[in-house]
Amino acid sequence: MKQEENLFRIFVGYDERQAVSYTTLQHSILETASRPVSVTPLILETLPITRRGLTPFTFSRFLVPWLCHYEGHPLFMDADMFLVSDICEMTKYFDDDHAVSVVRSIAQFEQSSVMLFNNSHPKNQVLTPEFIQHTEDNLHGLCWLNDAEIGEMDGKWNQLVGYQACQGVDGNLHFTMGVPAFPETSTSEFGQIWTDCARRAIGVTQSWGEIMGPSVHSVQINGHYFPKYVADEQHSEVRTEHASLVSSILGNA
Repeated sequence: MKQEENLFRIFVGYDERQAVSYTTLQHSILETASRPVSVTPLILETLPITRRGLTPFTFSRFLVPWLCHYEGHPLFMDADMFLVSDICEMTKYFDDDHAVSVVRSIAQFEQSSVMLFNNSHPKNQVLTPEFIQHTEDNLHGLCWLNDAEIGEMDGKWNQLVGYQACQGVDGNLHFTMGVPAFPETSTSEFGQIWTDCARRAIGVTQSWGEIMGPSVHSVQINGHYFPKYVADEQHSEVRTEHASLVSSILGNA
């Protein structure tokens, strides 16, 4: 990795109708990454295009080179994905010969769901907001490139759950028919590991006392740590509005 790219930049399509998809993907990336990464959601309302398709990020994905000032090697991913191994392994596909690298062994319309950009490649200069907003060319077919300018990544980085045999222990799982957050998709293969990660992403793994007890923000009541605001300034009496909470927690301790 080049010195100026010690931080691996990852852009993820964001759909407000299923925000848990982004949250879970982000958490799976952070749990497995071996070096610093930044994960940025592409929120259509904040971008200089209004064009959308089946999802809000159908076209906004092609703004990634423009967002990065046509510098670096960022990654784009759909939100309905899940990393089961280190995403930073993908940096081995950085090169100056290809404008974009994708998994080419799957259907063409799915290839643009994971794209590793070489932003400084001259051909990527065409990817401006105006072009993306108005072109009738097939962007998902990487229409601005010829075949020799498209690099190839290992198939494990875009495994289509439900369409092909997937490893489940290496690479990237793509729930292209829908993440297991819906009743209709709850029996999806690999659904349990996705659901477990979603719970970790939106929950806590330690109690408040374990995290904050030793800090200046806590007060001890009957051997249990609470935030200071539950007691009066002398920390001798529980405030009335918090009495029920304190009683409940101490009663269950």
